[in-house]
Amino acid sequence: MATNRKTYEISVQPRTVLGKHSKKLRREHVLPAVVYGYGVDPTPVSVDQKEMERIYLHAGSNALVDLKLDGAGDGKPRKVFIHNVQRNPVNHVLMHVDFLAVNLTEEITTNVTIVLVGEAPAVERREGLLLHALDHIQVRALPTDLPPLVEVDISGLEAVDDAIHVSDLKLPSNVHVLTNEDELVAKINALPVEVEEVAEEEAPEAEVGAEGG
Repeated sequence: MATNRKTYEISVQPRTVLGKHSKKLRREHVLPAVVYGYGVDPTPVSVDQKEMERIYLHAGSNALVDLKLDGAGDGKPRKVFIHNVQRNPVNHVLMHVDFLAVNLTEEITTNVTIVLVGEAPAVERREGLLLHALDHIQVRALPTDLPPLVEVDISGLEAVDDAIHVSDLKLPSNVHVLTNEDELVAKINALPVEVEEVAEEEAPEAEVGAEGG
């Protein structure tokens, strides 16, 4: 099913500050980044950190972004993916971003996140536990056809051992799934058996012997 895709835009600036000196940029809330890929020599750039966080929150890694490099070339934006991000392991603030320029007429291979939607009746009735076994699938498609995510409806999981496999996923015909179709996506597992602990009988206390006379 065709969907109207939101267009994301971001402006970057040429960057001459490289390597360890990039710390200075981060202190000024400017993020070091690089643009590379189709028709682009690897180019160091910088981008406003707050704006980058906002775009990445909504676009993720599978939505095309119109990237405009200020003061360069003909000024026309390039179609890119936010290909890779590095975050500070302590506070999770963005540290570096890779923008991948793509050819809109060539298919690419990437991972797409699986999101479970709905409620499983077996879980609602407390008859089983939901196992989310697969969090992404690998697909191949034109950049403009890549789904941002794959929604999987679990409302049909009625009983223990009911399952959804990759072969059950519904994707447009122009998106080719590369993950093995037998891979398990979600399943209802039986509830764990409760083992009743048998209380040990307390041994009778030994009687105190009669006092000697």
